[in-house]
Amino acid sequence: MADKMSFQQKLADIMKLAQENGMRMTAEETEQFFEDDGLTKEQMDLVFDYLLSQKVAVQGYVRKPGTVQESGDGEEMPGSDALSAEEKEYLEDYLRQIGELQATSEEEARLALYLRLVYEEAVKLHREEVFIGDMIQEGNAALVEAMDLHPAGEGEQELVMADVRAAMRALLASQTEMKRRDRKMVNQVTRLGETIKQMTDELGRKVDVQEVAERLELTEEQVRDILKLTGEEPEDEK
Repeated sequence: MADKMSFQQKLADIMKLAQENGMRMTAEETEQFFEDDGLTKEQMDLVFDYLLSQKVAVQGYVRKPGTVQESGDGEEMPGSDALSAEEKEYLEDYLRQIGELQATSEEEARLALYLRLVYEEAVKLHREEVFIGDMIQEGNAALVEAMDLHPAGEGEQELVMADVRAAMRALLASQTEMKRRDRKMVNQVTRLGETIKQMTDELGRKVDVQEVAERLELTEEQVRDILKLTGEEPEDEK
């Protein structure tokens, strides 16, 4: 494998060649360009994907599912209909920053590819309960650890992205459960308030915890816990 400086120069040289060819290369031309560097298939795929990320069309290269896509002007974000305007703006800025990365080594090209894969995974897993920027940040945090844990080589992409996916799903589960509890709490507070008002109107007086608990089929302790959230003072605790 070429050292860092020579690899950097090779990437710059092939980009110059691609520009001279109208931002087009064939897979065979690219492989021949790096034939003296002893690249593995995985490393060669990283080169192809780097070229695609720089808007170079690589004829004869079939992109693997889940790897970087060609970035064109006005690129349509997958699943964008389900995204809020704020999330779409966040993703556009994120993609722009990735596109501005200058890969000067194999490791930087690898990172650029994975940052794009994190984006793709976040869009696929996105749920409205969680802001997609939080998912990407969680995925990138897991990415840093996974890239150290799984060095470049055969099958490393699947292992790295499995760790990233697991981190995103854990965040989704945590945030979804938290929002479910919040909704449940709001419903309980609303139901309790309506019941207290109804009983007060019916009885013409302030009701106590025991009466409310019996009407709602809850324990007195449960009613007290909900009342604490509303700031109400139970009649029997004055």
